[in-house]
Order: sequence, then C-alpha cells, then structure tokens
Amino acid sequence: MEKVQKRTVFVGTFRHSVDEKKRLAIPAKWRGPASDAQEFFVMPLPNNHLFVLPESAMATLLDRVDAISVGEYEQRNALRLIAGDAHQAQCDGQGRIILTEELMRHAGIQAEAVLVGTFRGFEIWSPERHAEVKQNTAGKFEESVKQLGL
Repeated sequence: MEKVQKRTVFVGTFRHSVDEKKRLAIPAKWRGPASDAQEFFVMPLPNNHLFVLPESAMATLLDRVDAISVGEYEQRNALRLIAGDAHQAQCDGQGRIILTEELMRHAGIQAEAVLVGTFRGFEIWSPERHAEVKQNTAGKFEESVKQLGL
C-alpha cells in the first residue's frame, strides 16, 4: 500500500528574530512532515507584508497565472510587481530562509518578524505592522467569518 503524503497546514502565530545575514527561522511544524515544505516562495503583497507559499501550493498559483490572458493588463501588472521582487528560498539545516533586502524593506522588517499562518501558506509581517493590521481587522472579524462561510 502506498503511503499518503500528509499536507502541511500553516496555522499559528510566531515571532522570530532576523539575524544579521537576513535569515529567518521557519517554525518546525511548518517545515515538515511534507518534504516539499523545505522550499518556499516569498512574495511581496500590497499592504506591506510578505506572503509565503511552499512549493506544492505554488503549483496551484501557477495554474491560475497560466489562465491569465495577455490582454488582461491590470492582472499582468500585478503579477509583474509580485514576481519581480519574489524570492525562492530553500531552508538551511537549521530551518531558516534568507530574506532579500528588497523584501525586508517592503515589509518594514528589521530585527524581528511575525509569521502568521494562513492555512495553505503564511505571512511575514514587521511586529508593528502586524499589530496595527490585527487591531484594524478585529472589528470586521464577524463579517469576515461570514464571508468565508464559517
């Protein structure tokens, strides 16, 4: 009987330091048990944070990108902005990835970062921006849950 690979689910919030070499530790439970969770794609998003997908989730995103026609200029402009500064990051032996200077500047990350699970991937925030966004969205939580169908 073939063993079914368990999919990594990204839940929880973690606060980690970023060292002088711009390395950020990924929580151990987010690095395993799926072997594909050792490589991540780090992308900038408009509200000054980073979105991170494991290789398996990137395949789904690429399918959506393939469906965008050449004439859909606004979507292609957004893709260019995201992909142009995105970074493919391999975990090192201690489970850390390296963030580029551009990504750190985009997210306002300096010595610390907050990692927030989003089920299929995770976000990386500066502690200050994360606290602000969390406070601003708390009042909309009930409506957001309804929109998600939960």
